[in-house]
Amino acid sequence: MCGIAGIVSPSANSCQPNLRSMMNTLKHRGPDGEGVHNFKNCALGHTRLSIVDLEGGHQPMLSSDQSCGLVFNGEIYGYKEIRQGLNYPYRTKSDTEVILALYKTYGTKMLTRLPGMFAFSVWDDTQQTLFCARDRFGEKPFYYAFGKNKEFIFASEIKAILASNLVEPRLNREAVAHYLSKLYVHPTQTIYANIFPLPPAHCLVYKDGKHNITRYWDLPVQNNSLTPAQAIEKFRSLLERSVQKQLIADVPVGVFLSGGLDSSTIVAIAKKYKQDLATFSFGFEGSKSELPFAREVAGQCQTQHVELHETEFRMDDLLLKMQEVYDEPFADSSNIPTYLIAKSAREHIKVVMGGDGGDELLAGYSSWYKPLLYLQPQIENPHPIFQFVAHMLHVFIQRGLPVPSQYSEQAKKLDLLMHAKSISEAHNIQNQYFHPAELEKLGLKHWTPDYPQAKSNSLDDALRMDILDYLPGDILVKTDRATMAHGLELRTPFLDVDFAELCISLPYAMKISDREDKKILRQAFASQWPPSINKRGKQGFGAPVDKWLQSREIMDLKKDFLLDPKKKIYSILNGRQLSGYIEKDNYKTWSLLVLSIWLEKHSV
Repeated sequence: MCGIAGIVSPSANSCQPNLRSMMNTLKHRGPDGEGVHNFKNCALGHTRLSIVDLEGGHQPMLSSDQSCGLVFNGEIYGYKEIRQGLNYPYRTKSDTEVILALYKTYGTKMLTRLPGMFAFSVWDDTQQTLFCARDRFGEKPFYYAFGKNKEFIFASEIKAILASNLVEPRLNREAVAHYLSKLYVHPTQTIYANIFPLPPAHCLVYKDGKHNITRYWDLPVQNNSLTPAQAIEKFRSLLERSVQKQLIADVPVGVFLSGGLDSSTIVAIAKKYKQDLATFSFGFEGSKSELPFAREVAGQCQTQHVELHETEFRMDDLLLKMQEVYDEPFADSSNIPTYLIAKSAREHIKVVMGGDGGDELLAGYSSWYKPLLYLQPQIENPHPIFQFVAHMLHVFIQRGLPVPSQYSEQAKKLDLLMHAKSISEAHNIQNQYFHPAELEKLGLKHWTPDYPQAKSNSLDDALRMDILDYLPGDILVKTDRATMAHGLELRTPFLDVDFAELCISLPYAMKISDREDKKILRQAFASQWPPSINKRGKQGFGAPVDKWLQSREIMDLKKDFLLDPKKKIYSILNGRQLSGYIEKDNYKTWSLLVLSIWLEKHSV
């Protein structure tokens, strides 16, 4: 894990102060060392977190013939096997050099042979070309921009691009609208109109002042050829192989253990290959504790279990700190406990595995997906009686009347049906905070991204939407920034490309029913969990936002950042519409507070 940065320019040598400023902002990602290398037209910078080949893996790394330079952030799992299959004069034992070997062998066609999580840039001095790529799911970040003098600038984080002093940031109002709708900026945009993310599963080639971006990997199509028994066996084998590969490092590797299905499975598998396995659980004051479940798993697997507690902190200080950590407005409140977990865990370990991706791949968000299961047959073939009941319940909801108890569970599902013409549209509606009409009153235009692969009008559309949007835009941003803020590497076995491709290709019926979520995971691994774990549903890591907003320190922040008409937010949004949301003390209030703080802390 590392921070990467670079500037391509005919005057690259004169950009050294700019590059150094960029690297200074990335030291948290790479506290173990740093390096720079100058070609005539390209300057590369790197800050290192030493995980593999501690002595020989320094970057920027040059190819054996000195013609190419590489900066790389991530881990290439199974790199030793790839290494053996390439005829290349290696000088180190690192996974970094395997990327160079692949590039020298296959050029820009190399990515189909590259597993793992990664963001990297290769400067080919012979071709005068910069080749950049990002992993398939967006585990590792990559941003780029064009400087005042047409420089091409890239870095692991937005703050590094701004630190170059070559880019004058401009606000992206579309991104503000998406943020207020979803609590995060969409993964194909940034909060700045002139700073861009390289999307997951894409590569970029920059040459002669022009850049070209292409997708190198697509979500696999559905595979109905496997029997349930075959799918379970392949599922079990690939996940075990993924965990085994991700345990390889030259420093100790532990596991974040929440006591949920995903992390419990990772621990059960990892213990087979690592007897001295350390597990870490976190007790967060103010939310329902998962510690008893985690203790059960740790006890059964006999891990070296550490319970982390963080009770002495000021919420206002943390909320202000998040605007520095995340670079963009980010209102998923679980970022705060995730940040605290990473801080505590880093005192014990340098690399940790987690269960990210399991919910999106295996339909773990029951409160989202089960209503869609209920709606699916009605959208495909509406029944008149159903539509009448839906309409009457919609009237009850609109007028604030109590819904009959026997229909309360269905009320939200039916309300969705009144507005949606497809599963993907229903899924988008149920996950909105500020709705399009509200955004319009605030002075913003609602923006809906295109999902070209959402075509089946089934729950598979929703699952694919979340893999393309929610996973890279929210979950992976949250965990990457929170862990790397403390120089902690997080690995995600569920996002191993072979395992993930299998999961995506399986029909949703193997993952969820009206009675059970994560069906195939339970079928494959329930025998390795304590009985209480198998009975658990999705708890999540949500924070008590309503209580936080009513605490004295956050009320003071609301006064400073939301009630003062001189704040920037009043020049961005319609101030007359803000007061009603400020008083609600819900997620809408929280997202506005985060936005206002972010605007005040950043020049834009």
